[in-house]
Amino acid sequence: MRFGIWSPTNPRDGVSSVELYRQQIDEARLAEECGFDHLWFYEHHVSPSGPMPSPNLMIAAAGAVTNRIRLGTMVNILPYRNPLIAAEEAAMLDTLTNGRLDWGVGRGLKPLEFEAFCLPQERSRDMFLEHMAIVKRVWADENFAFKGEFFQVNKQTPLSPPCVQSPHPPLYVSAQSEESLRWAAMNNAHFCQIDSLIEEAGRDQAFYRGVQTAAGHKPDARLVITREIYVAETMEQAREEAQPWLLRYWQLWHRYAQLTYQGRMPDEYAKWRERAPMLAKMSFEELNERGLIMVGTAEHVARRILDHAEQLDLAALACVFKFGGMPFDLLKASMLRFSRDVMPLVRAGLAARAPARDAA
Repeated sequence: MRFGIWSPTNPRDGVSSVELYRQQIDEARLAEECGFDHLWFYEHHVSPSGPMPSPNLMIAAAGAVTNRIRLGTMVNILPYRNPLIAAEEAAMLDTLTNGRLDWGVGRGLKPLEFEAFCLPQERSRDMFLEHMAIVKRVWADENFAFKGEFFQVNKQTPLSPPCVQSPHPPLYVSAQSEESLRWAAMNNAHFCQIDSLIEEAGRDQAFYRGVQTAAGHKPDARLVITREIYVAETMEQAREEAQPWLLRYWQLWHRYAQLTYQGRMPDEYAKWRERAPMLAKMSFEELNERGLIMVGTAEHVARRILDHAEQLDLAALACVFKFGGMPFDLLKASMLRFSRDVMPLVRAGLAARAPARDAA
């Protein structure tokens, strides 16, 4: 199991946009120093609460101040993008980072964004599939003409620059529905789930594994799951420092629940329509009890991570250390404690369990 960070972009009181992005680049530098394996940026448009219209630009900036950590999108929203440009940008980022790009993709979620781009959200899956068919041909350096329902491409020259990683950067897909899970498994792509309950993720992983092996792929771990994490010296300190920021951050599920109640989430997003109201109703205590958040001492957080590793075959844990407008010094302190105190405990716990798993 690898350690990653999912890095939301939320304004902080009294912090300019210039400083906000600079702090996020500092977070990338610190993540590498702390020994994390991955750092992923999200994409949002016309969103004052999440100003990140181009995670690709953040990857380019973060790539210039790091050397080892893998950098990725979670996700590039494909219906909003021209597939030829998306494929070329990914190849360029793979070159700029010297083969450290993780390319995460999704079909989008927020109705406001689809409305801003004047796109039919109910057709997002069809747009996603058509987009990916084109990207794969671009990465394979085919010369081809394509005229689909949503996109047209006429590529008659070499891909320049080509991808550094062969045959292309690893694929990460936001996958909650059976259709998305099946596509991810057929393509042996990592599948990423945001705030998914352990039992939900376990069920989805079993479905994915069945399709993965039936398609002829090795049964490698592909699940990436996010967890909001805050580490402090005592349980009391962790709760006192993290709870106000986390509850404010958790309002995103209340917003998605409202969209559901208002009938603005299409039928094609049935999974999200089920999950948003359920997550929105959970108290801080229930979130902590069920492992959706991990707030406490290093021993408490390590124990919860090991519980997850016992029940799920995790490729990576995507830690969310930043809760909305949480001050940057709290974020840094929690990351440093996680690196210094939690990582060794988890690695020791996993190593102790390895002989029993191998014998089984």
